[in-house]
Order: sequence, then C-alpha cells, then structure tokens
Amino acid sequence: MFTTNFPYPAEELSAFILSIDTFIISLKSGQVVKHATKDIESFYQWLVVNNVRDIARQKLVG
Repeated sequence: MFTTNFPYPAEELSAFILSIDTFIISLKSGQVVKHATKDIESFYQWLVVNNVRDIARQKLVG
C-alpha cells in the first residue's frame, strides 16, 4: 500500500490534476488542496487505483 504524508484518505477525494510537480486535489467536501511529493508516479498510481478522477484525462463533452 502507498504511504505518504498526505493527510486525506482516498474516500474523501473527488478529482485531481497534476501541474508540473504538484497535485491539485478536489475533496468531496468542496475544499481544494495541493500536494507535492518526490514520488509522483507512486502517488499518481495510488489515486488511479482508488478511482479518483484524473481531470486531465477526462474528455470534454461538447
């Protein structure tokens, strides 16, 4: 299991986007938080495995 200093469980996360080296994450509460980590790939995979929506990969509906 991925471990980090990220203080929120996956169940509280709604969506995310990676901007350069910082994750910008929307919580289900409506709050937006930033998270920087040295292990970007592992954190990204943790988000994907936990079905957190990747905004960058979401298709625009026209």
